[in-house]
Parts: sequence; C-alpha cells; structure tokens
Amino acid sequence: MIQKKTFQVNKRLLPMKITFFLLDFGTAPINPMLTTIAKQRGIPVFIIGIIFTFLPILNVLVRPLAGYVTDRWRCRKAFCMGASFINAFLTPALHFIPSLTDQQKSDGVDILTTWSFWLFLSIMMLRSILWMVGDVLQDAICIEILGEDKEKYSLQRIYGAFGCGLSTVFTGWCVDLYSQGQIEKNYLPAYLISMVSLIVHVFAVYGLDSRQISSSKNMSKEIGKVLSDVKVLFYLLWSVIGGAFTAFIWFYLYIYIDDLAKFYHPERKPWIKTIQGLTFTIQCCVGELPIYLWSKYILRKIGHMTAFSIGFLCFGIRFYLYSVIIDPVWVLPVELLNGVSFAILFLSGISYAAKVAPPGSEGTLQGLFGMAFQGLGISIGCFVAGFTFDKIGSLNSFRLMSYVAFASFLVQVIINQLVQRRRTKKHKSNSNQINT
Repeated sequence: MIQKKTFQVNKRLLPMKITFFLLDFGTAPINPMLTTIAKQRGIPVFIIGIIFTFLPILNVLVRPLAGYVTDRWRCRKAFCMGASFINAFLTPALHFIPSLTDQQKSDGVDILTTWSFWLFLSIMMLRSILWMVGDVLQDAICIEILGEDKEKYSLQRIYGAFGCGLSTVFTGWCVDLYSQGQIEKNYLPAYLISMVSLIVHVFAVYGLDSRQISSSKNMSKEIGKVLSDVKVLFYLLWSVIGGAFTAFIWFYLYIYIDDLAKFYHPERKPWIKTIQGLTFTIQCCVGELPIYLWSKYILRKIGHMTAFSIGFLCFGIRFYLYSVIIDPVWVLPVELLNGVSFAILFLSGISYAAKVAPPGSEGTLQGLFGMAFQGLGISIGCFVAGFTFDKIGSLNSFRLMSYVAFASFLVQVIINQLVQRRRTKKHKSNSNQINT
C-alpha cells in the first residue's frame, strides 16, 4: 500500500524561522521611517544625509567586533538576546523627545544647537548599534545551526522578509489611522509595535538550539589566508557598492514618495504611510519570495559573482524607473524588482561568507560582510543620497544613480572575467607542475 506524503515542518529549524520573523517585524516599522521622522522634527535633508552617512559606519566596527568577540568567548546567544532586550525599551524613547516647535522654526532656531537633537541622535546611534549586533549574531547562529546545510539559509531568512513586509504595511496603516485629524504624523504605534516584537524576540532567541563550537586557535591566521584571495577582496568591494545602492532604498525611498505626493499628487497624503508600508510589503513578500525559495539553485547555477552582476543591473533599471514616476502608487510595481536587485545580491554575500569561513569563525566572516555591505556601502550611499537629494532633488538623484548602477554592472562583469581567467590559468599551471 502506497502511503501519501504529508506536509512536515522541520521542528529543529522552526525556532530559527520565528526569530528572523520577529526581529524584522520589530525593526522594520522604525528603520525606513527614521529619515521621515527626522525631517518632520525639523532636521534639514542634508543634515539627515550626514547623520545616515556616519550611522552605518558603526557597522565597520560593530559587526566584525561582535562576530569576533562572540566567536572567541562563545556567547552569541546571550549577546543577541541582550541587544534585542535593550533595544525594545530604547526605541520608544524616541517618541518622547520634543521636536522644533512652529515658533522655533519661524525664529530660525538652528536645530543643531538644541539638546533634543543631540538626545535624538544619541538614541538613534545606540539603537542602531544594538540592531547591528542582533542582526549579525542572528545570521551567525543560523549558519551554525544549519551546519552542513548552509544552503538552506535563504529558507530561514525568508521569514524575516515576511516579518518586514507584514510589519511595514500594518504599521503604516496604524500610523495613518492614529494620525487622522493631525497636521503631522504620529509615530507612536510604530514604536509600540517595535517594542512588543523585540521583547518576544528575546524569548525566541533563548529557545534556539545553539551549541556554539570553539573557534580555531589559529582563527586570525585562517581568516587572513581567506582575505588574501583576490576574489574575496573583490567580493567585499562588490558588497560595498551593493550596500551603497541599497541605502537609497532603505533610507530615502520614503522621502522620495513624500516628494511625489507633495509636488504631484497631494490627494495621496492622508494615506501616504500606508503606501510607503506597501512598498516594503511588495519588496519582501512578493519580490524577494522567489529568490529566497530558489536561491540555492540559482547560486549553484550562476555563481556568487554573477549574482552580484544581476543585482547591479536590476538596481540600474529600478533607479531609472523611479526617475520617471510622478504618482506614489506607481512605485509599488517597481518594488517587484527588489528580489533580483537587493535579495539576490544580499543572499550571495551571506552564502559566500559562509562558504569561505573556517570552522568556528562564521560570526567573524559574517561581520566582515556586514562591515562592507551595511557599513561602508550604506554609509557611502547615504552620503550620496543626502547630498544629491538636497542639490538636484529625488527624481534626478535616482536618474543619476541609474547611470552609476549600469556602469558598475559593466565594470564588475569585466573584472569578474579577468579574475576567473587568472584563476583558471593558475589552476592549469599548478596541474601541469603536478603532472610533470
């Protein structure tokens, strides 16, 4: 008798999926809104660009350091829990910091001279550090739990995409609803949603079956050997460029949509936060879904470096489409490209770091990727975005970046070909020496 196969859930990996969902559900309501929150408080766009230039630089220190320390002293889970717990209560504090009043704005008060600005900035910096620690350690824990099944990382990470997608649209709708009848948006629902989700995330991490192995005594030497590979160095360079492109989406897409509503379609403004939330819902739950499901096969077929090429090309197409849109609603279909721009690039970076990492040093290599992508890359992107948004406007900024992305695609393809030929020639030379 033939037995029918029933749908089975991998109970060992289910807690990992839940942690990805909760962390992204808790951070997604705040991170994309921070630039619009800062702008509403009276902070000029150029100053916002400076802030978000330096905030990501913290990744350069925080991610590799968090990875190294927790690899060295085997305390990933404790650090990850502590970061989310503190962040859960720190984030809502942003709501109670006063912004410039209308009288202060009319008097021309420089916001950089106010205590509220510096307190707002300090809390933003601290919560960013805590998020960086939790994010990189969660990835490292996932890679550790997967063991030999590292290619299944994307099937865990997809639940983070679901968390982000559901959270942004729900939070945007709550903010619009809560702000009805008010001149400015009230972001209290976003802070509360973030707090509750991060508290639950602490308990989810506690339940993970993490048995962190000891790192090699020669970990620094082994990592140095990995970094001496020219392909790895170019991989980190492509990660920086990919991070710069991603910064325009993560931190400036909401400002761009606000501009479209302000200058072209003011009738969209009452529900603009819902529209903004929907952009991330489509990005995460629709655009990224096929990539997360099939990334194992895609990366096997095309390779990690070709995945970066595809990402750069699609970023160019995406930026160009932004530059010709004048209705906020038409941004939504463009977000379908998020899978073949951001997701394929990000997954390629994570999986390549896992592939080349010596045993026990997963956190360190994930930290280096985070340093390149979310540190240097995001920082550079935020500076360029802040400068160009201020000088030439959001539409022209995306047009300019589309040309940069297309040029990056061409340069990256050429360099990849040269590196591959060099490696092939070296491999043949070594084979000939062995045969003789």
